[in-house]
Amino acid sequence: MLSSHRASQVGEVLAAVVRLSRSLANPRSTPFGSTVLTRTQLDVLFVLAHAPDSVTPGKLAALLQVTPGAVTQLVDQLREHDLVEQFASDQDGRVRLLRLTSSARSQVEAFEGVAIQRSAPWFDTLTDDALTNLAGLLAQVKGGS
Repeated sequence: MLSSHRASQVGEVLAAVVRLSRSLANPRSTPFGSTVLTRTQLDVLFVLAHAPDSVTPGKLAALLQVTPGAVTQLVDQLREHDLVEQFASDQDGRVRLLRLTSSARSQVEAFEGVAIQRSAPWFDTLTDDALTNLAGLLAQVKGGS
C-alpha cells in the first residue's frame, strides 16, 4: 500500500506528464504529410526509430503492450505506406525483423527535431545537469512491461 505522501508525489508526476503529453499532441501535425496514422502506428515508428537494432514483432508487441496479431496488422499497414520494412534475420531465416525505411527514418528525425525545438522552452528553468537527471529518472520508470 502506498503512503499518502508517496501517492501524492506519484500524482504530481502523472499530472506533469499529462500536461507535457497534451502539449506535444496539441499541434496535430504528422511527419508523413497526407498519410494519416493512428497513435499506435506512430508509436511503432518511434520505437523503431529509437531502437539500436532491428526489432522483432514479438519485442515490438511487448514494448507497445499489444498482441502479436495487432503488431502484424500495424506492420502490414505501415508497409503499405512504405514506412516499415520486414526482413529475415541473417542469423536465423525464420526470425523476422522490422526497421524503418530510410525515407521514414528521415521523416521521423525531421519531425522529432521540430518537436524538440518547440518543446525546449518548457525546460528553460532546468540546468543541463538537471535535464540529464530528469531524462535518467524517466528512463528508470517502469512502463508495465
